[in-house]
Amino acid sequence: MKWEIICFDLDDTLVDYEQTFKRAVRHCFSRFVKKSGYNISFEVWFAAFKKFCDLYWRDYQQRNLTRSEYRRRRFLDTMRTFNLKANEDLADMFHHYFDDVVSQFVVPMKGIEPLLNRLYHQSIKMGIITNGAGKIQRNKIRHLGFTRFFSDEFVIVSEEVGVEKPNPAIFHYTLNKIAPNSKYKLYVGDSWELDVLGALEAGWQAIYFNTRKQLPATVHQPLAICYDVSELASSLSCSHRL
Repeated sequence: MKWEIICFDLDDTLVDYEQTFKRAVRHCFSRFVKKSGYNISFEVWFAAFKKFCDLYWRDYQQRNLTRSEYRRRRFLDTMRTFNLKANEDLADMFHHYFDDVVSQFVVPMKGIEPLLNRLYHQSIKMGIITNGAGKIQRNKIRHLGFTRFFSDEFVIVSEEVGVEKPNPAIFHYTLNKIAPNSKYKLYVGDSWELDVLGALEAGWQAIYFNTRKQLPATVHQPLAICYDVSELASSLSCSHRL
């Protein structure tokens, strides 16, 4: 088959979010923790911060915690771990500043730019479907220089359209906006639930970009499971020739 449209997730697919997150948090740490005179290294502080990020993530995903509550807990629990003074106002300031600057620290997934360039020159319609805040996600794309691959109207952000992955509605919306008559449509993303299941339920094909090597949570069958960009490039080349 010849793909008429290929859409990508943003974080942990086009963006190396782990590196981006750590670089941006380091900057926020310098501004809000280190400047307060506390004698603690960033690496030690960040290890605890990341532990609490992971600890509360499932509660956030299952909507037991709001985004604000999730962020406050991970920050305040980290500060308490080291007996550092903090309150909810400081936690909110830390994260609001993080949102403002994170795009400045964005790191592309290794090897993804040449792949996008190759697809672009094959005249394949490409888009992005991402959950998150419009301003933050669009700034990441601009700082990466990826606007040459993805025009603004082909970047679909959940906050702006009022629906999130894995709801099939966001995939239907994207198809109608980018290529309403396309039969062969493919989505690439790192989340089994949000990306793979969302795309399959919407009638798209899906590639599971499984860089964290997590086991699939259901018996659904994506087009391929890829563990790095070279495998993704190979899968796209092979499937495009079928």
